[in-house]
Amino acid sequence: MISGFRDPEWATLANLARMILTPFQEALIKFRELAGLTQRQLADRSQTSHSSVNRWERGTGTPKRDNVALLDSALGAQGVLLAAWRRTTEGTGLPDWARDLESIERTARHLTAITPAMVPGLLQCPAVARAVFRAGLPGASPGDLARLVALRTERLKELPDMDVTAVFPAAAVAGLPADLRQAQAVYLLEWAATGRVSLHLVPQGATLLVPASPLMLFRLGTGDLAVVSDHADGNVIHEDTSHDRLSGEVTAALAASLPVGLSLDELRKMT
Repeated sequence: MISGFRDPEWATLANLARMILTPFQEALIKFRELAGLTQRQLADRSQTSHSSVNRWERGTGTPKRDNVALLDSALGAQGVLLAAWRRTTEGTGLPDWARDLESIERTARHLTAITPAMVPGLLQCPAVARAVFRAGLPGASPGDLARLVALRTERLKELPDMDVTAVFPAAAVAGLPADLRQAQAVYLLEWAATGRVSLHLVPQGATLLVPASPLMLFRLGTGDLAVVSDHADGNVIHEDTSHDRLSGEVTAALAASLPVGLSLDELRKMT
């Protein structure tokens, strides 16, 4: 390049690069401006330097995790800055310890579970869970079935800090044999009475078009969102890039379902 001359195309690309913010830059600027703070004021609050905050917002440097934690606390971001920093540096908003379903469940504060055909596993009564496992694992011994049923039906009791919103077809209960239908309806009503579980039934005659497979949205205690779907070969933990689309499917499912009060009325009719 000749001294003093700038290729217009190169200049345009450079300007675009400056305009594209990383998830961390975007979150840092957003929360600072929402708090009504200047960069210098944020630096004072977070015990960092003005020059560092300026570099982090311009994208010419990335802070260490300890500094991100200080910024998150100073801005009251409740873990959102940390998640944005992880997306920028690691490509995922979830920490290492929350990249399997069991770890996600342990730290979750709320679960929205959408199932297109059945009652969510966490809310299946023992009799229905046993029937499901017997159909899916015809060679399982009575001991294996008992163990699997206990693991499934006791899990929600082992997660006392997690509330649940569940969306599933009314036919998932109404279509069961009479003895199983009554047991499952009573079980769901008992969980609803605890205040931890909100039930939304998709009315009979309506079709839940999305999601196509069971979908679970976990809101973690850190403020992070984890999205997990259930398939024949096991659970899939989705990357952040899918969250908006899958959250939209949850919204669509809720829109197709009955309010809690009407859902409970339908379950009472089945007892």
